[in-house]
Amino acid sequence: MAIDEQAPAQQHATGEQFVSDRVNNVPPSGIRKFFDIVATMKDVISLGIGEPDFVSPEPILNAGIDSLKAGHTAYTSNSGILELRELLSKHIERLYKVHYDAEREILVTVGVSEALLLAFMATLEPGSEVIVPEPCFVAYQPTVVFAGGVPVPVPTYVSQDFQ
Repeated sequence: MAIDEQAPAQQHATGEQFVSDRVNNVPPSGIRKFFDIVATMKDVISLGIGEPDFVSPEPILNAGIDSLKAGHTAYTSNSGILELRELLSKHIERLYKVHYDAEREILVTVGVSEALLLAFMATLEPGSEVIVPEPCFVAYQPTVVFAGGVPVPVPTYVSQDFQ
């Protein structure tokens, strides 16, 4: 380009331009729409998602502080802390009379949404159909879509115990 030519105007990308169509095409959940409406209202008590409405108990706070002071700040195994997985294995066996190998069959996640996404990413092929009962947990359909699957809603009814 010659020095006297004008450079084309730079376009600045917005955050939405960096988000895939796969994500942009997932509609917001009904509960999120509800929370947006409630946020505009005064004196509303939320009975919604499981966010605690209390301060963490002192022993839990102290255990976290003690752990940090002891230097427990490194990453864990991708599967989670082995001691926790062993305790989970024993707990599941005690409750349900089934055994899972803590080293090979238990994965600790930060929540069910992460667990669902990992499971779907590991098992679905693009276009795989996944039966999703309705009503259902808010994360089922989006995690199927994020993993490249296609949710297939199947209505269930209280008169049939949602079976």
